[in-house]
Amino acid sequence: MKHARMLCVVLALSSGSLLAQTTFPIQGTLKKTADRTPVDFANILLRQPADSTLVVGTTSDEHGGFRLEAPQGTFLLEIHALGYKPFHKTLTVTGTLDLGELLLTEETKELSAVQVTGRRPIMLRKSDRMVFDATQIAPAASSALDVLRQTPGVNVSDDGVSLIGKGGVIVLINDKRVRLSGAALIGLLRSYPQSDLQEIQILTTPPAKYEAEGNAGVLNIILKKAKNDFLGGSIASRFALRNDKVLYSLNTNLNYKKDKVTASLQLGGGSSGYDGGLGTYRTYPKQGTFHSSETAYSGQGPYFNLRAGLDYVFTPELSMGASISYSPQKDDTRRENDSRDYRILSSKAYELLRLLPGVADETDKSRYTTANVHLEKSFKSAPKRRLSWDADYVGYRSQEGRNFTSRGLMPNGTPIPGSDFYFDALTDQHTDSYITSLDYTEPLGKGTLGFGAKGTWTRTTNRSDYDAKSSMGERHDKITFDEHVYALYADFKHPLSDKWNLRTGLRMEYTHTAGENNGRRLEHLKSYLNVFPTLFLGFNPNDRHAFSLNGTVRLNRPHFGQLSPFASYENQYSVMRGKEDLRAAKRAQLALGYTFLGALNFQLDGGYLWDGITQVVRLDPVTNQGSYMHDNAEKTWTFGLENSFFFNKVSFFQTYISQRLWYSDMKIGPESTSLYGGAGLSYHVSLNNTFFFNRSKTFQGTCSFYYRTPGYDGGFHMGHIISGGAGLSYTLLQGKLRLALDAYNLLRNNLRMDITTPDSQMHADNENNILTLNLGVTYSFGAPIQGKSERKSAQELRSRM
Repeated sequence: MKHARMLCVVLALSSGSLLAQTTFPIQGTLKKTADRTPVDFANILLRQPADSTLVVGTTSDEHGGFRLEAPQGTFLLEIHALGYKPFHKTLTVTGTLDLGELLLTEETKELSAVQVTGRRPIMLRKSDRMVFDATQIAPAASSALDVLRQTPGVNVSDDGVSLIGKGGVIVLINDKRVRLSGAALIGLLRSYPQSDLQEIQILTTPPAKYEAEGNAGVLNIILKKAKNDFLGGSIASRFALRNDKVLYSLNTNLNYKKDKVTASLQLGGGSSGYDGGLGTYRTYPKQGTFHSSETAYSGQGPYFNLRAGLDYVFTPELSMGASISYSPQKDDTRRENDSRDYRILSSKAYELLRLLPGVADETDKSRYTTANVHLEKSFKSAPKRRLSWDADYVGYRSQEGRNFTSRGLMPNGTPIPGSDFYFDALTDQHTDSYITSLDYTEPLGKGTLGFGAKGTWTRTTNRSDYDAKSSMGERHDKITFDEHVYALYADFKHPLSDKWNLRTGLRMEYTHTAGENNGRRLEHLKSYLNVFPTLFLGFNPNDRHAFSLNGTVRLNRPHFGQLSPFASYENQYSVMRGKEDLRAAKRAQLALGYTFLGALNFQLDGGYLWDGITQVVRLDPVTNQGSYMHDNAEKTWTFGLENSFFFNKVSFFQTYISQRLWYSDMKIGPESTSLYGGAGLSYHVSLNNTFFFNRSKTFQGTCSFYYRTPGYDGGFHMGHIISGGAGLSYTLLQGKLRLALDAYNLLRNNLRMDITTPDSQMHADNENNILTLNLGVTYSFGAPIQGKSERKSAQELRSRM
């Protein structure tokens, strides 16, 4: 692999050298006339004036920059971008030519007194990502969170954001990683109004620049460029009804830009709530016994989110910035458990042997603290040359107090001596990470060569304490885990022609681990070196068709909470543990994609996961105790076909349908042993509809539907899943005020999960899709800044703030 990478670089350098002997570089930056925002993915063509013969062509990058090589002479420069008027200019090339900023004007046509403005396609296939226009994919959405709910392939829940069928995801905002997860991430996404979003980018096979962690890919949320000389933002309130709980949230988003200073502030807070039930049923055929455990839980608690950012531009080529975030949360949960033991009679009837009712109260306090400092340097002589440096701190604290009490009773209610079970426990997790990275991009002929380095230093401390009155006795356990990750990468991007483009890269990561368990050094931890290649090949024969081929190898490191080997009891029959020597899971994936007219999309992919981290379930037929232990025990082959289609050919309606058919072969068990799992076909379909009830499209309605057939996931055989919702929204005051009413889980079902082994059968019914009604109000405000002479509107704005 090392020789292959060197060969690519040498060939690229050679080709650049040969071109330099007879051609001269031409470069420039494309920007929108109205607000000077970059125009990406535009076609830049250089033609002969006499017969319009194409000499050379390229496309603009995400910053609007472009570079091509041309011989000496006079040529016609032609630029085409969807939604913009064509740009033409005559060039005389006698040497290196820097065109500076070229401004493109939006194309607007007037037909029958109705203004129609050219728009970007709702989805755009690039060699390494799918790009969705956030203004079109969810026109009735109130926040970034609502937009993601309607983005194909993205799953949003109370626990966070993931890609459907592919697990967790790294979340970026404007190419900067958001080091939050769970409810803290949900709260942040709710603070961004839909009007601030420009694109949703899904990188299912991330380039070598991104860390190898996160085998599902990268979700990049691109915000609109801040207006210059402007102070404004939005404020949004939400009220929700979920069962008997009234939930609320209040979020504000402020943006300031004046000359060289850009600042932003997101504040949010409210209450979270959840309800549900979990029933677990175990059968032991050889012993002729059956056990049921049914738990109803209900929880609620406050949360708060703060995120602030400040950037300063020293020169047009040099800027520096910083950001901080703080997200505390508290949840109080009540669990009521009803466990029962049965004997299976010869008649197949169940005879009740004993009852074990129990009650638990839990208090979970957690908080995220993050800080970032970054430096960006570009070069006027070469728009594509960039240098960036980042330094981050991430701190996570979680403290969970748990207690549980149950009694053993005969069927007639008589207490059973010695069968009571009780514990009072406190668990603590402290994680501190320090991260720094350096990235550099250099133009190389028509392409670019990027390379960089990154270091991450993390320490995690997990404590588990049970008091002396607990049934299992007094326990005090502590584990400390250190992980250092050092990475180097190289990434090469090059247009092979005006239709073909190539991107390839190589990332090398060295991971060093160490730790102590109750003062004892962990001897079995291993340091390891991994190499991760990536390949992207794109083909765009014309504006109607786009093809891509990409492949990569990624890994997924264990969560630090999964490394604690200490027992965590749900009740006397269910014990959960981590494993201190978990290895990183690895996944190899290859995908072939095709997009037609920015509206019809297909993707064929295949992948293999090994050393997958999953909870291995082991049931003891004698004691009926179930052990749930994290282990590197999953091996899965997956082959899939995806299809999505966007339709907006009528004025009053648009719809987006996404489908996936895949085959998976999953085995759960250590090494070559397979405890359970299975193989089979699965299918899911997602449908999002938007209705426009007036000509101005200010009154909108939505309805969504999701269905998945039974299949295997995490070793369990999962039953079918149905969910659906609907909503109404109305925009007034020239788009400043937005009212929204949404109902989630109008259609829903309980999720059934099954495991079958030679000695036991277990199935579980999980009820967590509770009907939720939301009422949201969003108000956007803002005014230009006019130096020392303040306008009346600015004074009114400050009074509202």
